[in-house]
Amino acid sequence: MLKKIVIALVATTMSIGMAQARISGMSSLTHAHFPTCAQGLVKANCVCRAAGRTRVHQLCTTGRYCHTFDGACTQ
Repeated sequence: MLKKIVIALVATTMSIGMAQARISGMSSLTHAHFPTCAQGLVKANCVCRAAGRTRVHQLCTTGRYCHTFDGACTQ
């Protein structure tokens, strides 16, 4: 009986982990169709990416300011 419970627990944990990995992988693809912003005031929706080899980025909307040194958008 205990062996069946352990097997069910392991199977559930693995399926939850796979679902979370699939979801987190999709979130990185959501910015793929937006162009990259230049430093300065944003005139259309774009992705503000940090300079260098970091993977930091943020989606900027119209009227915000893109800071490419850290990949952040501010008003």
